[in-house]
Amino acid sequence: MLTSVGAMVGRGAFVRVGSQPHYPILFSLVIGRSGTGKGVSLDAVRPVLLAGDDPDEPFFSSRVRKGFQSGEALVQAAADLAPHQGAHGAGTDPGGLDQRMLVVESEFAKVVTIAQRQGSIYSTVLRSAWDGESLECRTRREKLVASAAHVGVIGHVTPADLHGKIDMVEIGNGFLNRFLLAWSAPTKLMATPRVLEEAVVAGFGARLRGAVEFGRSVGELTRTAAFDDAWASLYYVLRLRPTGGHVLDSLTARAAPHILRLAMVFALLDESPSLDVPHLRAAAALWEYCEASAAHVWGGTLGNSRLDALFDALVAAGDKGLTRSELNAVFSNNLPRGALDAMVLELTERGLAQAKTVPTGGRPREVLTATSR
Repeated sequence: MLTSVGAMVGRGAFVRVGSQPHYPILFSLVIGRSGTGKGVSLDAVRPVLLAGDDPDEPFFSSRVRKGFQSGEALVQAAADLAPHQGAHGAGTDPGGLDQRMLVVESEFAKVVTIAQRQGSIYSTVLRSAWDGESLECRTRREKLVASAAHVGVIGHVTPADLHGKIDMVEIGNGFLNRFLLAWSAPTKLMATPRVLEEAVVAGFGARLRGAVEFGRSVGELTRTAAFDDAWASLYYVLRLRPTGGHVLDSLTARAAPHILRLAMVFALLDESPSLDVPHLRAAAALWEYCEASAAHVWGGTLGNSRLDALFDALVAAGDKGLTRSELNAVFSNNLPRGALDAMVLELTERGLAQAKTVPTGGRPREVLTATSR
């Protein structure tokens, strides 16, 4: 819901961090086991979103896309969106462009596979889109530019696909931490899910339409003095919190901008020109759930199944450690030397393993031992 609202509003609303504008651009990744209903999360709120859509400039009939096969295709789709012709005025977007778009990927694992292909710019394009930057790429025929791209992303994925597809590159390069990670699981069993009554949908839809119209033209949102005080306290907590481990720290490194953008969307839904404490509290509560979701999915891993296997083998070996040949045996001697060297280096650099020399009465033996998780 919040990701969709941010995409509908576009660049007509923003908050500043220093001189940098932050638009209501949200990326959400819903994580859940197959068959638990994670894929219908958007369907549950779709009636309200449709009821709140502008009939003169319908968003959902023309600006919801899926199945991009490359970063170039995403840039092309944003660049092709028509100049802004509506009642909100050309001043809401640079150059009068209305390049709002919502990308819905029900099989997010495919996005990761595409992003990992050699020469793919998909990850770079998505990172730039979250940052609110101009999206650019060059094809054989032309240079594509979407100077006012405003892209929201909703993805669905199973934890098995995440662990199987995501590696330390996506975790470490800032791709995955641009997403709000939300664990999805049913809290109760319902053979026949309830349907919102038409009157309820119409009521929520009318309120949503008013909020979106407000957001399309409000411009910069200010902050109340109370918000600034509460935000300062929360910001220090976010920056000085104890480590949760390399993977979790990387996945939650953008806590502050995520919370600020969420607070902005909550303010827009209230049709408030200022961020206030209730908006921050709501945003912080949602972020707390996203952080807990990340810990639930990755908290016990190093972010790479092979690295996990190697570390677990070292822990099992105890003080005895493992020799080079024993390290190879963990992977049935099928791992290239360079790949094994890279994993050993990563474990040692992260303080999880150390190499030592063991005297044998002859030629000393080099072994690798685990330190702590």
